[in-house]
Amino acid sequence: MKRIAAVTLLVLMGTSATALAAATPEEAKRLTGVFQAYLGSDPGVVTVTPRDDSYAATFDFASLFAKIREPGVSVSLSPIQWTLTDRGGGKWQVDQDQPLSFAFKAEGKLEMKGSLGAITGTGIFDEALGAFASTATDYRQFAYDQTMTESGVTTKASYTVAAMRSETALSGNGNSADGTAKWTYSDLRETIAMPMAPGMPPMDVAITSPGGSQDVIIKGLKPKPFNELIAWLVARPGWATIVAEQAALKDKLRAALPVFANVSGIASVNDLSVNTMMGKFAIAKLDVLVDMNGIVADGALREKFTVTGLQLPAGIVPPWAADLAPTNFTIDFSLAGFNLAAPAALILDNLDLAKEPPLPKTIEPQLLQALLPSGAVKIALGASEAIAKIFDLKADGSMTVGPAAMPQGTATVKLKGIDEIMAALQAAPPEMGMQQATPAIIVAKGMAKQEPDGYLSWKIESTPTGSVTVNGVDPSKMGGQ
Repeated sequence: MKRIAAVTLLVLMGTSATALAAATPEEAKRLTGVFQAYLGSDPGVVTVTPRDDSYAATFDFASLFAKIREPGVSVSLSPIQWTLTDRGGGKWQVDQDQPLSFAFKAEGKLEMKGSLGAITGTGIFDEALGAFASTATDYRQFAYDQTMTESGVTTKASYTVAAMRSETALSGNGNSADGTAKWTYSDLRETIAMPMAPGMPPMDVAITSPGGSQDVIIKGLKPKPFNELIAWLVARPGWATIVAEQAALKDKLRAALPVFANVSGIASVNDLSVNTMMGKFAIAKLDVLVDMNGIVADGALREKFTVTGLQLPAGIVPPWAADLAPTNFTIDFSLAGFNLAAPAALILDNLDLAKEPPLPKTIEPQLLQALLPSGAVKIALGASEAIAKIFDLKADGSMTVGPAAMPQGTATVKLKGIDEIMAALQAAPPEMGMQQATPAIIVAKGMAKQEPDGYLSWKIESTPTGSVTVNGVDPSKMGGQ
């Protein structure tokens, strides 16, 4: 509910078709009416007043949240206050300087509350674009608490961030815009208290990071159709009304698709520390990369995780295995070959909110065929690596997998330090049984190809018939097996 309200406010800034000149009571009244078209005419929800050469706008959602009829559910958000100044050419300067608080409660299930000591920002809203062309905002003293109860187990989480800053830029038109966003934060502190079982005392986990950042690039965003969809939903708070007008809802959804063409970004967390009852886990740097297409025919998703400087608590790894624990690793995987546009269209064509279930069960085979037009999806492992004191392991490859097809693909594994690994396993206490891995390691070493750079390599291939070869040899036929 909080996110919908916030997005709606962004929508409202683009609804005035005439440029603001000198602030007048007449224009303030007109703007009030424009905003009320989206938020309703309940007294006190929208207040716009002239102030020198600008307009003071206040949005108070209390009466709207009071209409929620779900038993035990309550929502609150402190009034949002903006200053609107006409910059000509359909562009508006939006300034904000205020604290903010919010809360959500579902009795016996979930309770959330948070606050910001100050939000200080400015932005330029472009009517032709239907979104902000640029923003720069500072957030200070963010605090958040959450209590969740599920199956008799209550988990509590709280965290604070001393400061955050966001900068965005967007250009194009209302149906296709490209943009960037950058976030930074400082002094993150989080505490999670979670019982291991009902009736047991909670286990506390404390997480800290002095700073980090996130950079995002978005292409093909459709701000105006998406804003119109949100405005349509806000104007119809009752489920019965939405069901009765679902044909119009479907049209709004179709117009908003694919929402965006592509979004990519990388988030970095510096000096991450996780304190648990087992000790302290630490990461010098964590990078997470995401690259995904929108609801389009050419479906694609990539995620890459890079961990640098991993440190485990003292004593958690036995001495004989200490040199086997990776300190740095990268995992890079992706999905391709699926279609999101076709099943989305199929769902909208067959959806009936007045029925239970809203989609006929007979549509499931059609959805699967639409999702996987070739009958399979491609799963790829990009250049991935695990580095420990005594070994360096690298891998990459890809395979196609489908509900009715035999998986097939290729992968390459490279390893440096196989003798050191075998020696470490041999040094393990006999009761650990690690020596049993020695024969398999010897076989693997014998099948390996020696590379000029000192690595051993294995090229693994699977075929449509189900056979697997390693460097051209079928292991199942070795030794007469």
